[in-house]
Amino acid sequence: MEATQINLDSFYEYLKEEYTRLFREDPEYMYPATITTPVSLARSMTLSLDNGTANKDGKAVKNACKYFGIPHTYKAIREFLGAK
Repeated sequence: MEATQINLDSFYEYLKEEYTRLFREDPEYMYPATITTPVSLARSMTLSLDNGTANKDGKAVKNACKYFGIPHTYKAIREFLGAK
C-alpha cells in the first residue's frame, strides 16, 4: 500500500475513534452526534482536509495532528495526507 494511502487511512481511523469519544464525552459534540455518526464525520473530514475544504480547528483534528506529530496547519495536514 502506498505511504500516502496509509497516512490517509491512519488519519481517518484516528478521527473515527476520536469522534466516537467526543460524541460520548464532550458536550460540544452532543448536537453533531444527533445528525451524523463518527464514521461519516471522520470520512468527510479526512477527505475534506485532503482536498483543502474542511475547517481544521475542531478538537478531533487538533488531537490527530498532535498524535501524528504534524503541525496544526493546512499545509502540514495536506502533506501528511498526501495532497499535492
